[in-house]
This record gives sequence, structure tokens and C-alpha cells, in this order.
Amino acid sequence: KWQTLVGSNLGFNLWMFNSRIKIDVEVYRNRIKDMFYDKLQIPSYTGFSAMAANVGTMDNQGWELLINTIPYKTKNWRIGFDFNMSRNTNIIRSISPFYPRENRIKIDQNGIYKTYLQIGNPFGSFYGYKYEGVYTDKEATLVRDAAGKQVTGANGEQLYMRFAYPSVDYTFQAGDAKYADINHDGNIDDQDIVYLGNGLPKITGGFGLNVTFMERLKLITFFDYKLDYDVVNQADMNLTSMYGFNNQSTAVLSRWRNPGDITNMPRALYRSGYNWLGSSRYVQDASYVRLQAVTLRYNFGPKLLNRLRVRSAAFYVTVENLYTWTKYKGQNPDVSIVGDNDPFAYPKDDALTPPSRNVLFGLNVSF
Repeated sequence: KWQTLVGSNLGFNLWMFNSRIKIDVEVYRNRIKDMFYDKLQIPSYTGFSAMAANVGTMDNQGWELLINTIPYKTKNWRIGFDFNMSRNTNIIRSISPFYPRENRIKIDQNGIYKTYLQIGNPFGSFYGYKYEGVYTDKEATLVRDAAGKQVTGANGEQLYMRFAYPSVDYTFQAGDAKYADINHDGNIDDQDIVYLGNGLPKITGGFGLNVTFMERLKLITFFDYKLDYDVVNQADMNLTSMYGFNNQSTAVLSRWRNPGDITNMPRALYRSGYNWLGSSRYVQDASYVRLQAVTLRYNFGPKLLNRLRVRSAAFYVTVENLYTWTKYKGQNPDVSIVGDNDPFAYPKDDALTPPSRNVLFGLNVSF
């Protein structure tokens, strides 16, 4: 059936000092009952590839803050500063018993993350292994308990770390990627999967400075930002997997080569090994602040307007996407969740092209 949206919000507006300071605040919660998803993928053995379903109930809730100020104003000059900030979270409140709570993908192969629908957690959360660097030598691959002491077999034999025993049963070697053995059983498997993050920014917003001189010349700037959200850098994964003949990043020049090498880059293994599993290694904070646009506008004076027989005319130039401040390693940190019909989608950057830098010239004339 169709989903139902029930919303509630509370807000207030405060204007002070002859409207030189304006503050708008809103707190809201929107509950979506019987969330409707069309064309959900289902196992083909059912005789169908997709179906429509009501997945569950989710809350979208948060707050928004908008501040408009004119901190400086004289006969010829006016300086304004605008700022907005919002916090939005989605929380899963219930899940239909007729829909699976996980994506049913086994992560016993490279490059794959696990996703779940968990009550109390947001959509877009993803799970995988905790990356702990590289096994420096063979001794480092020995099984150890929570206290760091070596664990031996029933006959006193040495035990070495394994992956996905017994289905895969790969024994880790010196130079291989090291993943946290959460339950200390000597076997890296689905019992060692941990929460790695989600792609919903904790804070989003924008701000800008506006400067006007004699109502003729105006400079407008606009910044936007997203803070504290995680992205799976698929491009980084592809460029450091060292799994085939594809081009690789220069970062792999620091890879492990000989026993005793201390590095965070595993050895190269052609079509073998598990050095690029879905793990915290490729989960990166994509927080950024971007200078989105700068506009310089000039309004022509009345003498020229009378001569041209027009009511108003203005010339402007706008430059977009000037600069982005971020610690994210990819080309563009502004990565969103794709797959509108997939409740298990998570943000993944597969070399997303950064926005182009644009320069626009314009002339506005009113007769």
C-alpha cells in the first residue's frame, strides 16, 4: 500500500535591531509509515527479479537554523553575513517481517561491504572488517588471545591466522593485510564484522558574505559545507588492490616486499589473497567546505539608463566551484547514496568527477 507521512514541527522567528539581525529556528520530525519501495531486487529463484514492498517505518528528524545579519551599514556601504546550519537524521523504527534485514551478501570476497537494516540506526550504514595494517613477518600471523598471548593447538602446534574457515580457509602470510580478530578465535569471518560508518552528514549548511557599495556595486559569496560523514572510496580501492594488471596509484610503491618491512600497504598478489576486503581501510571522512560561488554585480546609473531608455540594467560575472577544503583523498567529497530503490545502498565513490569550474557573464536589462 501507499506509505503515510505524519509530520510535526516547531519554529520561531526573531528579528532585532531594525531587522539587522534575523534568526529563524525550526525543529521537526517526519515519520514515514509503511515505507514504499518499488522494484526491490529479490532472489531470481522466486521466479521474479523485483517486487514492490512496504519495508517499515522511519523517522526523519532534526533542526534548522538560519541567521541573516547586517553587521555594518553606512550611507555608502552595507555588509551582510548570512549563515545556515541543519542537522537531519533518519532512524529506522520498525522493519517489515516480510523483508530481509540484511543485503545477504557474503563478504568473503574482496571489495564488498555488508549493510543491514537495524532498528535505531540510520539508512546508509555499512559494516565490514577493521583494518589493522600489514603482517610484518610470519610470527605476526600467529593466533593470539585478547591478552596478546600465543594460542597453540591441542598438540601444542603453532596456529596461524585464517580467513573464512572452513568455506575459504586462507592462511594469512607475511605481507598480507591484517584485520581485527574481534572474538579472538584465529579466524577472520562474519563474527568479526563491525560498524564502520554511514553516509549521512551530521551537519550541513552554508554561509556567505555580501558587500554593497552605493547600491551600484555588489559582491556576493556563497560557501556550502557537509561535516562528519563517511564514504567508501572505491577509487582508492581500485588503485591500490594490486590484484590485476590495471594501473595503480603511486601509493603502492610503499607496499610490503620483505619480512620486517613496516608499512600500511600490503604486498602485491595477482588474483589471490584478501588484501582489499571491505574494511575500514577504504572508509574515509568526506567532510568539506566549498566556495560554491562568487558574484560581482554592477548596476548602471540613472544617466546611462536614461540615455539607453531603459528602466534598469546590470552587468555581472559569476565564478562557480572555486575551491574545496577537505581531507578526503578522492576527487570530489560530495558523494551521496545512490540507488533510490535499494534500502541497503551506501555512499561509494567510484572516481566521481568533481564539479567543473564555471565562469558566467550576464547582462540584465529591464525596459
